[in-house]
Amino acid sequence: MGYPSDPNPVLSRFAQVREAVAVKYGSDSQAVTFLYYEELISIRTMLTFDRTSTVMRDRVQELVAIIQGRFHAGGAREPIHSFHRPVATDPLVIEYDRARFERQYRRHLEFRGCSAVRVHDRGQAMSLLEPGASYLYVVDDEGSLLVWPEACRLADLMFRSAPGRPVDPNRVVHPMLVPDRLRARAAGEMVVVGTAESLGVIANLRSGHFRPPAQCAVELRRAANSALEFDDPADMDVFIMPEPGRPHSMKRIDDESAHREPADSSVH
Repeated sequence: MGYPSDPNPVLSRFAQVREAVAVKYGSDSQAVTFLYYEELISIRTMLTFDRTSTVMRDRVQELVAIIQGRFHAGGAREPIHSFHRPVATDPLVIEYDRARFERQYRRHLEFRGCSAVRVHDRGQAMSLLEPGASYLYVVDDEGSLLVWPEACRLADLMFRSAPGRPVDPNRVVHPMLVPDRLRARAAGEMVVVGTAESLGVIANLRSGHFRPPAQCAVELRRAANSALEFDDPADMDVFIMPEPGRPHSMKRIDDESAHREPADSSVH
């Protein structure tokens, strides 16, 4: 099945839908951020089939700037309870609380009968991951890229804390990917697009459990490039999350201490 080579109808369609959603929910709404993210995945996918398109490359750069700006605008605040701590620097390694993990997540992990998979190369990654789907990942304390093998819908990740939608107590959380040592250099969500011959990656550092700061993006890029061997470093987009205490217009609520957040929040 072919893929459209002309990006203009795709760009126009996303613009039309985004305009309608902005009228209904507001231009700063989480729904609009979701559409920007979806557009980035679509354009990144098209770019893997036509790497010569300056229109698509320019649009990727625009979308990355827009999405990162919206993440920062969402702000962040200190969690009510903190269950993570740094245990090493250069590189930074973050450890999740063992007692909390055993009490809160061990049973869920054993019930699922599943575990994270260490990514070794492109072929394995593309046989494991569905292009365009979202996956939880962790870069462990040894610098390896681990991915939870069950795909998530992007909408579920983006809207899981919307008002009226309780947190799923059986959801997979990042510490479940590294249950033995509970240590991470980076953690978040990842989307792989394209094929083993030509791929792109969109990832973020959105983990409410490890809370990796911006500096962890370096370790994510290093681990992903080691596993996937990008033809061009620009084939990967990484979004960082705002630091707690940053002035913001929309509040973020800790995913372990609350089951709700404002409908227009653009950061989980």
